[in-house]
Amino acid sequence: MNKDKGLSTTALVRYIRRLDEYQEWKRSVFIRDRFTCQVCGKRNGRKIIIEAHHIRELSTLVKTHAITSVDEAIACPALWQISNGQTLCRTCHEQTDSFPKNFVKPVKKKYKQWD
Repeated sequence: MNKDKGLSTTALVRYIRRLDEYQEWKRSVFIRDRFTCQVCGKRNGRKIIIEAHHIRELSTLVKTHAITSVDEAIACPALWQISNGQTLCRTCHEQTDSFPKNFVKPVKKKYKQWD
C-alpha cells in the first residue's frame, strides 16, 4: 500500500520534485541545452542560475495521467520526457505564465482601512 495515496496534486508534485528521477530529468534537460537559457542565451555560472522549466506543467501531467501516488509518477513515462523541459535562467523563468508568482491571484483586502 502506498502511504502517499490520497495526496493533493500540490503535495504530490512536491514529492515528485524531490525524487532522484526528477533530479535526473532536470540534469538531462540542462545537458541537452548545454546549461544555457533557451530564451536569452545566458549560461549557468556564478551570477546566473538556470532552472528546468516544464513546457507542459508538471501538475497538468499529474492530472492528465490520473497519477495519485509517487509510485505511479515514477512509472509514468510522460513525466520524464526531456522534450517537455527547457532550460531557463531565473529571470526568463519568472516571465513564464506557470511560474508560481504569476498564477497566484491577488487577494482583495476585506478589512476596513484605518486612516
